[in-house]
Amino acid sequence: FCQDYFDDFLAARTDGWGDGNVHVCIYVTNGGEMGWTNWDDVESLVDWEGMESCENGDTIGMMLNLEEGTLTVYKNSRRLGVMQTGLSGSYCWHATCCWYINNAPGGSTA
Repeated sequence: FCQDYFDDFLAARTDGWGDGNVHVCIYVTNGGEMGWTNWDDVESLVDWEGMESCENGDTIGMMLNLEEGTLTVYKNSRRLGVMQTGLSGSYCWHATCCWYINNAPGGSTA
């Protein structure tokens, strides 16, 4: 997460965000970990029940259930598990694909 923009995002907060404190979630495909931020704190590379890494050709799906406040991850049409709870308000989807050379965050990306 680029913390340079956290104050800008918090300044744009509206009632539509709901009362949740998780504003961004990421799923790290090469290790299966997750990360999240509430624009104040960052949790990166966190293990979660059901986490699995991905290989070339795998298909990842995510189901956002705002009635339950959960984000569930699927791999190749198989449910891995609930990656995040406590979600509420408006959300938008964003996807970024990159590969860490030597599988090391902070290393070179391709």
